[in-house]
Amino acid sequence: MTAGTPYLRIAFLAAFRACLLGAALFVPGGSFRWTAGWAYLGTYAAWSCANIILLGRRQPALLRLRETEAPPAAEAWDKAFITVSTALLGATVLICGLEGPASAFGPVSAAAFAAILAALAAFSWALLSNPFAAGAAVLQPGQTPADKGPYRAVRHPVYLASIVISAATPAALGSRSAWLPAGLLALAIAARAAMEDRLLLRGLPGYKEYAARVPYRLLPGIW
Repeated sequence: MTAGTPYLRIAFLAAFRACLLGAALFVPGGSFRWTAGWAYLGTYAAWSCANIILLGRRQPALLRLRETEAPPAAEAWDKAFITVSTALLGATVLICGLEGPASAFGPVSAAAFAAILAALAAFSWALLSNPFAAGAAVLQPGQTPADKGPYRAVRHPVYLASIVISAATPAALGSRSAWLPAGLLALAIAARAAMEDRLLLRGLPGYKEYAARVPYRLLPGIW
C-alpha cells in the first residue's frame, strides 16, 4: 500500500456502493432468502476489496484517480452515457430484485456467474495494465496508449468486461424482464467504446499506430 492514498475513504465508498447494490437487490422483492442475490452481492463485495488491494499495491495513482480524483466528463456524449447507463443499470438490478427471488438457482445461473467472475478478473487485469483508465472519457496529461495485458488483444477490454457483466446479470439472478435494460446497457457501453475510440484517434499521440497493431475495439476478429 502507498502513503498518500486515502484508503479509508476509498473503503467507505466501496462499502456504500455495496450497500446500495444490496438494497436494490433485496428491497424490491421483500425477501432475503435468495441464494443468487447473496452470491451476486458477495461477488461484487469481494471483487471490490480485491481490486482496492491490487490497485493500491500496483497502481495507487490509478486507484486515487478512479475513486477520489475522478475527472468530470468533458464530452457531451459521455455525460449522456453516464446518465443513461446509471438509469439502465438501476433498472436492471431493481427488476432482478423483483423477479429473481422466485427463480431457482440452476445451471444457467451458475454459467452466468462464471462469465461474470471471468469478466471481473479481466476488468481488474485491464486496470492493472492501464494507468490512465479513468472513469470518464478524457485525455490526460502525459497519457500514452495502453498496449500491455488484455490491450494486446482488444483496444477497450474494460468495456468488453462491462458488457459481459451487464449481459450475464439477468441470467445470474434469474430474471427475464431485466434482459431489456441489460441489453440496452450493453449497447450503450459498446457505443461509448466507439465514441471514446474516435476521441483517442483524434487526440492521443501514438494511438493511431496502436490501433493499426490492434485493429479490434471489443471483439477479436470481429470488431
